[in-house]
Amino acid sequence: MNNLHHACLMALLLALGAPAGADALADPTRPPRAPRGQPVEPRGQVRVEAILRSADRQLAIVNGKVVRAGDRVSGVLIDEILKDGVRYVRDGQIHTALLRPAAIPVRQVAEKDR
Repeated sequence: MNNLHHACLMALLLALGAPAGADALADPTRPPRAPRGQPVEPRGQVRVEAILRSADRQLAIVNGKVVRAGDRVSGVLIDEILKDGVRYVRDGQIHTALLRPAAIPVRQVAEKDR
């Protein structure tokens, strides 16, 4: 009878979600030997995705990150936000990455569908 009470209590605790050694569980979605902490950004191409300007601030989206002058992204220092791109410093040399014009494809309506 004592074992039955013990088994019922354990089942109740498990059903309620009581932690039972959860600290020792590994994340099944984490790749083996994955580094913990912030991912390291690879050095590579600097891609300007948007320029955001207002009277009191200038921001850009570079390689998917919102940056302002003085920030670092992808191994470069953002020196200045321009109206059409950013000026950045890599290895002591100044470079410019321009915002690529966005083209939205428009589907043409056939004459017979009009």
